[in-house]
This record gives sequence, C-alpha cells and structure tokens, in this order.
Amino acid sequence: MSSELFRSVEGIGFNGGEPTLRDDLIELVEVALNQLPNLKQISLITNAYKYMQVIEQIEKIGKLVKARGKYFDVMVSLDGFEEVHDRVRGRTGNFENAKKVLAFLSDFDQVDNVRIGCTVIRENVFHLADLFEFCVSRGLYIKYRQGVPHQRLYTENLLDPYALTFEEKYEFVEFLEGLIKYYEPSPLQRFFYRSLIDQILHDKPRAAGCDWQHRGATITAKGELAYCAVKSKALMNNIADGDPLKAYFDNKPHLEEIIANECANCHHDYVGLPSPAVYRQMVLSRIEERVGLKKRLRQMPGFTVLNRLRQRRGYSKQLQYYRTQSDLPLASVAVKQVLICGWYGTETLGDKGIIGGVMHVLRRQLGEDTRFVVVALFPYISEMTRRQMPEFRNTRIVAPEEGIGLARNMDYVVFGGGPLMAIDSLAPMQAIFERAKQGQARTVVAGCGVGPLGDVWHNESIASILRLADIRVYRDARSRDYAQQIGVDVAQDPVTEDPAFTWLASIAGQLPSKTLDPERQILLLGLRDFPYQEYARHIPLAHALAIRDNYEKVVVEALSLLAAKRPNLLIRPLPMCTNHFGSDDRWFYRRLFRQQPKLEAVLDYSLLGPEMAPLPYCEAFVAADALLAMRFHSLVFGLGLGVNSVGMDYTLGKGKVRSLAERFGAPLLGMTDLKVEELLTALERALDAPPAMPISMEQLSFVPALLAKLQEVKA
Repeated sequence: MSSELFRSVEGIGFNGGEPTLRDDLIELVEVALNQLPNLKQISLITNAYKYMQVIEQIEKIGKLVKARGKYFDVMVSLDGFEEVHDRVRGRTGNFENAKKVLAFLSDFDQVDNVRIGCTVIRENVFHLADLFEFCVSRGLYIKYRQGVPHQRLYTENLLDPYALTFEEKYEFVEFLEGLIKYYEPSPLQRFFYRSLIDQILHDKPRAAGCDWQHRGATITAKGELAYCAVKSKALMNNIADGDPLKAYFDNKPHLEEIIANECANCHHDYVGLPSPAVYRQMVLSRIEERVGLKKRLRQMPGFTVLNRLRQRRGYSKQLQYYRTQSDLPLASVAVKQVLICGWYGTETLGDKGIIGGVMHVLRRQLGEDTRFVVVALFPYISEMTRRQMPEFRNTRIVAPEEGIGLARNMDYVVFGGGPLMAIDSLAPMQAIFERAKQGQARTVVAGCGVGPLGDVWHNESIASILRLADIRVYRDARSRDYAQQIGVDVAQDPVTEDPAFTWLASIAGQLPSKTLDPERQILLLGLRDFPYQEYARHIPLAHALAIRDNYEKVVVEALSLLAAKRPNLLIRPLPMCTNHFGSDDRWFYRRLFRQQPKLEAVLDYSLLGPEMAPLPYCEAFVAADALLAMRFHSLVFGLGLGVNSVGMDYTLGKGKVRSLAERFGAPLLGMTDLKVEELLTALERALDAPPAMPISMEQLSFVPALLAKLQEVKA
C-alpha cells in the first residue's frame, strides 16, 4: 500500500462477500490509515448476518478511524423487507440480525454515515417498496442497484437470478422513476438511475460515469490488483509481490479494451463524472437551484410574451417533424385494419378501460378478426397492457413515427384514448389524422373528452383533429361545448358516456358477484396527487398549493375519524395509475399515509404492489362497500361496477368529474374548501346505503351511437 500508485487515494471501501469475517480486518484498516497519506474516508459494506461479530468489527474500526480524524461510512446490505431479504440471502433470521446491527449503529457516534444498499434480482424485484418504506420510516438512506454477473464475487457465469423478464424490468424501471422524482437527492445518483433505465428498457449504451475508468482500482481478497471488479482481469497476483504502479499502467491496453467493449453494456452501480456535456448541464442545474435565475427571468417585463412565442415555435417544429415521416408499407390482408391513437404509452387503468370499450365496438362492426395497431408515446407501457388484456389480441404496438407512416393505408384511424387536451403530445396525433385523410382511412374520434383547453396553438390542433374526423362521438356534453367553442360544427355529433363503461359492462360476467360481509366493511380509495399544474393554472400558485395541502390533511383526518367510529372498517388504496407519466398513485398513497398511526391498523396495501392486469383491480371495486373517487376513471369504474361512490372534483368545477357525477347522480365534493365534516358525512352515507347496481350494456349509449356512425361511413 506504500506504492506510489495509491499515494493520492482519498477513499477506500472494504467490501465482500462479507469483510467482517476476516480476523485481520482491523489490521488491514490500520495499514490503509498508515500508508495512504491523502486518505479521507473509509467505507464498509456488511450483510450483518453474524451480527455480534459485525458489531464488534465496526466498534474496532470506528474507534480507530475516528482516532485518526477520518470519515467512517457503513452500508448494510438489505435486499428486501423481512422474509424477502431472508429468501434472497438464503438464511432465516438475516433481516432481524441486520436490524440489530442498525439499532447499534443508530447509537454509535463513531460512524459518520449509515446507508442501505439493495441489490435487485428476480427474487426481490416485485417487493422493493416495502424495504423503501422501512428505510424511510427510520431515516435511513437507501440506494438500489441491479444485480449483475461479477468477476470479484465469482458470479460471472451465474446468469439466472439477474435475467429479468419484461414484467420484472417494467416494475424495476417504474420504481426507479419514482426514486428519481420523489426521493434521490444526489444528481449523480439520479443520473445513474436514468442511465440504467435507458439500458434496461432500450438497450442504450451506459451514459453514467464510472470512476473505475480513470481513477479507481480494486484489490481482491487474494491481494490481486484489478481495474474494476466487474470485468477486469487480475493485473498482478499479489500487490505485495511486485510494483502495483507498473502493473496498473503497463496494462493500459486492457483498460482501454474494457472501456471499448464492456462499459457501454455495464449495469453496475459505479458512479463518476458523466460526459462533459451532461456534467455541464448538471452544474448549470445546481446553479439554477441556488440562484433561481429562471424565477427572476419569469418576473422580467415581456418574459411571458417571449416564452409563449418560444413555446409556439417549439410546437410548430415538433408538428413539422412528425409531418415529414415517410409512409410505410402495410401488409394486404382480408380483414379490416384499425389504427388507434391517443394517450397510450402513458395509460392508466381508465385508459385501458377506454381502449377495451373502443375495441369492443369496432369488433362488433368490423369483425372479431379485426387487426389493430396501437400508437404508443412510450411503447413499453402499452406492451405491458397488451400482455394484460385479451382485448389486445391481433394487436401490435408502434411508436408515433411508425403510426404516422402506416396511417394512410389503414381502413380506420381512431382517436380513442382520453381527452383531446392542450398538451404538446397532440402533435403526432394531428399528423396521424392528416396522413389518414390523405389516404383511404375513415377517421373517428371515439367517445373522447375535449379539454381542458389552453394555448391558441394547442386549441388549433384540437380543432384540426376534430375537423379531420369523419365521426365524432363525445363522452359528455361539456366536451361537445368545448369543441363548438373552438369552431367545430357539432350539430351531428352525439354525446354518450365514457367508453370505459362499455368495457366494464362487457366483462361483467368475468367478475365475482358482490357479497356483503357483516363483519367487515371495505372503503376503496381512488385518489391521486392534486394535479394543480393542469387544473389550477387559472389561480395563484400559493392558492393551488393550499388547496392541495388542505385536501391531503382533510382526507387523512376524515379517514382517521371514520376508522375510530367503525372498528370493522378496512381501507384499501387502489392505484388507477401505476406509471410515472401519469403520476404513479402508489407513491402518492405511501407518502400520504406515512407515519399515520391512527390508520396503520386499517390500511390494506395489497393493491399497491406490482402493477396487475385490469381484471383484479375490477374485482377490488366489486368487493368494496364504498368508494372515495378523485381520479375521473376511479369514479367511472365505481359507478360502472356498482359501488356507492363519493366523488372529489380535482378539476375545480371546470370539467369531466362534475359532468360525470351530475349525469349519474353521484355525490360530489368540491376541493376548493374541503372540510373534514362534509367528507366524513359523505363517506358514512355511502357505507350505510344499500348496494348500488352495476351499469348494464343496455343502459349505455356509446355502443349504438358509434355503431350507427360507423354504418354511415362504412369503409
């Protein structure tokens, strides 16, 4: 260790396997302290299984390190909560032993920092959130890494635990997205997670930096010198025999070979400086956080006008990009071919219900063997939907560029997903409809909402799509009014209900019958984070945030009072959205109910695990005695499946939630001045009311209205 190679080392980590098994560990630490003149930090990673030995070793190291004035960091490896961790590690009691080490560390002042490290493999990938909540509740920082075959750990040929399936990758990626958005403080670690997501989903080359490419070294348990622990060969058999400096630099071609052939595909959790362009952006972002330059710019005279001009130009540029996509050949087949676009690739459970309803009607008109192409903004999301829903038979998922290329030669092109609203993602939808009208396709807006409206260029795009449609069917009267407001002739356009009602009616026979349990009442929650950026843009930000904070406070207080009054109550949070594009409800629920001891005993988190297919969520609706619905489609599902429902109007009286509640006579609470007493009263009435009846196909107008229009413009 006295070699010139290690002269500038500032940090050394003692890792394993399990380093505390070595009787000479304290001697190794002492050597490092004696021989590394620039050493500032010592780190230790432990699995904590032999907890008494681990505690003894940490005590020795801590006293020695602090006596030398250095920084001591300890990471405890936890790969799941309770029995999940024990299964991953193959040893019963491992989690409890780790808790004992953590309890010791919480009172041991000679450790400067305690962290948790979780390695994600097939065994634990569906159970990451439980460990996260354990760590958050104890104030422990946790980082996640993907398990990879490893030279230093002698697992380079062990592939099965690391070979994640598509569903496992999906769940891991969405969990990482939540960490980026809600938890991780370090820009470099957030960037590593973003790089890992791109590697997992899109097979992109690693973008994250790695210190082992230029300023790191590894010493194995045998004393071998290597570059990185994942792919490097041994540069010398023992650093005590020979010159480490010479071995390190004489093997430069091997390092270059690793960088050229291995680093791009490496998923290991090494971090370091990224590319210069990315690093400059990080520095600028950090300066922006501290200085607030953008906030100052927004306050300057003329900023709003210039910013809107910039946004309009950006949208025009995006629209032009999509318009220039080349046509693609479409196989000639004897059946009808339908392209469906909308907000797919970001879909919620409600969007899945919508497309299920649209496909149901189209198959009735065009035949059961109809072929579908679904355009997805982010195809991996819709690929998961395709695997979950039998309605997606004979369906392939394409990106917007491919959808535009296919549109001219389709039989039908349908906007069939969510509302036509003022967002930039309208651009590819407009290009699809324009291309379809240049060919033979019949164009349809199928049971969609319109609004909220917004900037002029977005409203023009909405109007353009509506005018390009041969058929327009609206999900509510407010949507048709908005269409008329932006200049669309709506005289012949029918108003029905949301297509998700049709899908819910179509699957009724697959759901269990509703049974009442006198010993237990179930209150289902269909809540979400208040989307004030979309629906409260017309009021001052401080007022919008006050509405959000009051809403969360009132919900928790009302549910706490309700639970106290009804000992047999079970509260089940249900996530209508399980991807980050629509604001994953699972993260919202966990934050909302974190550290709420009055609710802990009555909360059932069983629906907050990995994303399920739509049918099990529908079964949860059927099993509920009452529903508190904030998300629009949670109210649709509640009404459609016969649940006594209380709505909360997060659109602040401006749109879809109020129209839906008024149409079906559901109680609706405003959020502007929500009060505990009114929410509590509404929930008690819903729980005590006789069970509602589900809505049958005969009560719905979407199917006959769309069928009639399709008959008029038969392709």
